Amino acid sequence: MGTSVGSSGTDRHPFEEVSTTDPSAGRFAQLLAPDAIFRSPVFVHPVTGRDPVAEILETAHGIFGRPAYRLRLRDGPHTVLLFDGEVQGQALQGAVVLREDPTGRIGELTVLMRPLPVVQRFAEEAMRRLGLTEADDSPWDG
Repeated sequence: MGTSVGSSGTDRHPFEEVSTTDPSAGRFAQLLAPDAIFRSPVFVHPVTGRDPVAEILETAHGIFGRPAYRLRLRDGPHTVLLFDGEVQGQALQGAVVLREDPTGRIGELTVLMRPLPVVQRFAEEAMRRLGLTEADDSPWDG
């Protein structure tokens, strides 16, 4: 299996670089495929499309700040990044699973987080900032 583990700055995935330096929707959009798929602990259904995914990523970083990445694993087009963040003074741990498409852009993102009480606070704040009332709402439908 072609798995590698990186720890130096030169091994950073571009997503990690944007996430820790300028987590804006515009910067995230540059990394995403037009039809990027995002799965998160906040939404029941995946969110699809570069612009909505970039907006969600910017919103998330506005809640937990610039994460501290502590581990990265790569296997071909797949990268897993483990990070630490904070929500309302409580520690949040998470993982971002990325799959790059053949052009090198991020085609799929899956975010996993713990512990549940902090994730719930994060989800409530994310929904509020995005103007949503239910986890399966999407302002990007239609």
